[in-house]
Amino acid sequence: MNNDTFDAWRDLAPMSLDTPEIWDAFSEAVNGLKSFVWDDPRIDSEMARAEGVRYLTRLLAGAIPMTMEAWNPDYPSLFTFLTSRIQYGLPAADACYQWAATHGDHVYRIKGQRGSAHMLDVESRVGHFAHISGWQLCDRRGDFETDDDGNIEIVLSREEQPGNWVKIPEGLGDIVFRQYFYDWDKEEPARLQISRDGARYPAPAISPETMVNRTQLLIDWLKNLPAFFAQQLNSYYAVPSNTMIIDEVSIGWADLRYGKAVYECAEDEALIIEVVPPQATYWSIQLYSQYWDARDWNLRQTSINGHQAQFNNDGVFCAVISHTDPGVANWLDAAKHTIGLLSLRYFRAETLPVPSIRRVKLAELANALAPNCPTVSVDERSELLRKRAEAVVRRGCL
Repeated sequence: MNNDTFDAWRDLAPMSLDTPEIWDAFSEAVNGLKSFVWDDPRIDSEMARAEGVRYLTRLLAGAIPMTMEAWNPDYPSLFTFLTSRIQYGLPAADACYQWAATHGDHVYRIKGQRGSAHMLDVESRVGHFAHISGWQLCDRRGDFETDDDGNIEIVLSREEQPGNWVKIPEGLGDIVFRQYFYDWDKEEPARLQISRDGARYPAPAISPETMVNRTQLLIDWLKNLPAFFAQQLNSYYAVPSNTMIIDEVSIGWADLRYGKAVYECAEDEALIIEVVPPQATYWSIQLYSQYWDARDWNLRQTSINGHQAQFNNDGVFCAVISHTDPGVANWLDAAKHTIGLLSLRYFRAETLPVPSIRRVKLAELANALAPNCPTVSVDERSELLRKRAEAVVRRGCL
């Protein structure tokens, strides 16, 4: 089997390396990304454009390893494709995302220590993430058995296997392995690797055909993914700013429901978010840019999950979005981004309560909050953020 063949997915004939044709096509795809920053009327400030430049470089940095390097179903590896530095496609700050290539002709095993992450999930899909219109879900599983020492083995194959089995599609495909962390300070990440049954070493050397096919896949990634992400943003802008709706995301978990809002908050303002969270396996709230990538969550508090949240005496979760620290425990740091996205996640929730969002002047915030709203000092905040940064490194998501 030629593991780099994409003929079933593409209408174009493979390009030759006799001329720089393929590099020119790649350069054209890169240049086309500028439209997502400079042709969008909603991007109307220097701060938003600066964030856009960063987003485009993240797209490039994320695309290259998933196409040029790690796309090898004969010799797959679990590649951490979203981190605190590579962000796109609405990533959760609580999650560690890994990815690997598969082919239905093979049997694969994911083996190692399960760790103690709050939730695990393995999903298999048809094709490659770069061809997202055809990137259909094949199978998903999150309930895995371990032995008494915490070891786990997950079998990936087309035909059913005993034990922890996840079905993969015929032909080329890929898997996404997610770990969700609730207690960042205590939960340990899984230590796993993937291998193909019957693999012989050394792996075949690189070839011109391989590089042509992978470069064409990279070009597809740059043409398809950013456009898909931009289209997903329409559901956020479909409602007035500072108003949240509960919705789904096609590339998310089937059991997840998402709260979506566009927030607007001037530097002399604050947004007060209030909700009584549901009974749920997991919930969180997080700030994102206007490009669907996450705000810096490793060094700043731009996300809060149900374990980290502090509550008023009446059980209300009260969070504040502002540009300076108001001393509120549940602070979401806007960091001078006056417009952005706010996303809420409910996983297997019994109900779907919609948070209220109130816009007030920062000078009036103290009077607008409930008197029992949890607070932190400047020193406590610094210590919380230090521990946050250390936890990101420990779970391998830096």
